[in-house]
Amino acid sequence: MKALKTVSIIIGIIILAAGCASVETSEEWAQLKSDVQERTGREILWEQSQKEVAVIQQEVDALLGEGLTREEALRIALINNRDLQAIFEEIGVSKSDLVQAGLFRNPTISAFFRFPFHGSGTNIEVDGGLFPLSDLWQIPFRKKVAAARLERTMKKVEQTVLDTIRETKKAYDSVYYSRLTLTETEILLGKFIEIQKQVEKRRSFGFLKDLDVYQTQVLVKETEIVLQRVKMELALSKSHLHRLLGLGAEDINFEISLVQENPALSIPHIGQAMDWAKNQRLDIQMARLKTKEAEHKLGLEKVMVFKEVVIGASYERDVDGDAAFGPGIDIQIPIYDQNQAQIAKAEFMVRRAEKQLQAILRKVREEIVQSSMIWSASGSSKALSD
Repeated sequence: MKALKTVSIIIGIIILAAGCASVETSEEWAQLKSDVQERTGREILWEQSQKEVAVIQQEVDALLGEGLTREEALRIALINNRDLQAIFEEIGVSKSDLVQAGLFRNPTISAFFRFPFHGSGTNIEVDGGLFPLSDLWQIPFRKKVAAARLERTMKKVEQTVLDTIRETKKAYDSVYYSRLTLTETEILLGKFIEIQKQVEKRRSFGFLKDLDVYQTQVLVKETEIVLQRVKMELALSKSHLHRLLGLGAEDINFEISLVQENPALSIPHIGQAMDWAKNQRLDIQMARLKTKEAEHKLGLEKVMVFKEVVIGASYERDVDGDAAFGPGIDIQIPIYDQNQAQIAKAEFMVRRAEKQLQAILRKVREEIVQSSMIWSASGSSKALSD
C-alpha cells in the first residue's frame, strides 16, 4: 500500500507541474506592432475586448465626422478592417500550437481489482505510465516546427497589414477620382444643356437648322449616359472602400475630402531593389520560414522511428496479501513501420519549399525589372512632353 501511495504522489506532482503552461501573445503582438511601425510608420490595434471595441468605434465615429482624408481612411482600416482583425487571431492560434508542442503527453494509469470466489483477499494490479520517455527527444523538434510556423504566421499577418494599406489607398483614390469626375461631368452636362437651349432658341428664329438642334440633343444624351456610368463607378468604389474600412450599414453615406496630396516618387536601381526585396519582402521571408519549418519537420520525422516509449511503475497485491512494486517500460518495436513514408514525405516538402522560394525570387526580380522599364518609359515620355 505504501508503494501505491508513492505512485499516486508522483502522478500528482506531474499533473500539478503540467498545469503551469499557458498561452500568452503579448510578446508576439508587441513585435508585430513594432515591425509594422518600422515599415509603415502606422499603428495597428487588435480588438480583444468589449472595451477596445468601444474605443475603436468612438475613434471611427470621430474620423467620419467630417470629410474623410486618405490618412484617416488608412487609420480606420488598420483598426477596424474585419479581415485584418480576423487574421490577428491567427497569432493566438499559432502560439497555442507552440505551447501544445512543448507539453508532455498525459500519463495513464490502469487498475484491475480481482475478487476471488473463495477467500477474503482481493487481487489488485496497478500499472502507471508515469513518463512518456519518447517525448524527451520528440518535443524539441515539435517545438522547432511550431516556432517556425508561428514566425511564418507573424510574417503572414504583417503582409496582410501591408496589403490592407495598399488596397485602402487604391480604393480611396478610386473614390476620390470618381468623385472629381462626377463633379466635372455634372458641370459639363449643365453647359451642354445650356447650349441646347440656346440652339433651340436660335432655331426658333430661323438662324439654325434642325440638324444643329439634333446634334446638341445627342451631345446632352451622351453626356447623361456618361454621368450615369460615373455615378455607378463611384458607388462601386465607395462600397469597396466601405468594406475595407469595416464600416456598418449606418455609415454607408460617409464622405471623403477632395484635398489630395501626391508625393513625388522615385525608383532605385534594379540591383538595389533586388537586395532590398530579399531582406524586406515579406513573401520572401515567409518562403524562407516555410523552408525552415519543413527542415525541422524532417528532423522530427527522423526521431519518430520510436514513436512510443513510456516508462512507468507497476504495483500488484495478490489474494494472500503479498505485494510487489517495480518499474516498467512500454516500447513499440519499429519492425514494419520505421516512419519511412513520413520521412520521405518530409524530404519532398523540404525540396518543394526550396523550389517555391526560388520561384518567388525570380518572380520578384521580374516585377522589379518590369516596374523599372515602365518607370523609365513614363519618365522619357514626360521629358519629351516638357
